[in-house]
Amino acid sequence: MGRGRQNHKNGPAKRPASIAEFADRARDDGWDEAKEFKHHLRTAEKYRKEGKECAKRGDLEGAFVELARAATLVLERLPSHRDYNTLLNANQRHNLALVSLSPCSQQYGPNKQCENEV
Repeated sequence: MGRGRQNHKNGPAKRPASIAEFADRARDDGWDEAKEFKHHLRTAEKYRKEGKECAKRGDLEGAFVELARAATLVLERLPSHRDYNTLLNANQRHNLALVSLSPCSQQYGPNKQCENEV
């Protein structure tokens, strides 16, 4: 009655993180342009595994952040790495992205948007 939500182990339950807070935590992905490409692949895999472990433990916020870090590295950072196009062939780049590309993005690149795509 009037005491608010209580977590019997730790006192008052804390509020869930906001989207902006999640984004800030996920942005810390360890990117360093000087590091080797394989270092970043290993880091992305580490984040993916940590995300899965967090989910198994029921830490959904931690899982979201770790999986977002992995996705950011793979989908946004790695394609800009100096060795991305030399170390990976087209099939490997496609598989690494873990997304099915539309015919337009296959022709013009994943960051381009065609007129018929929304």
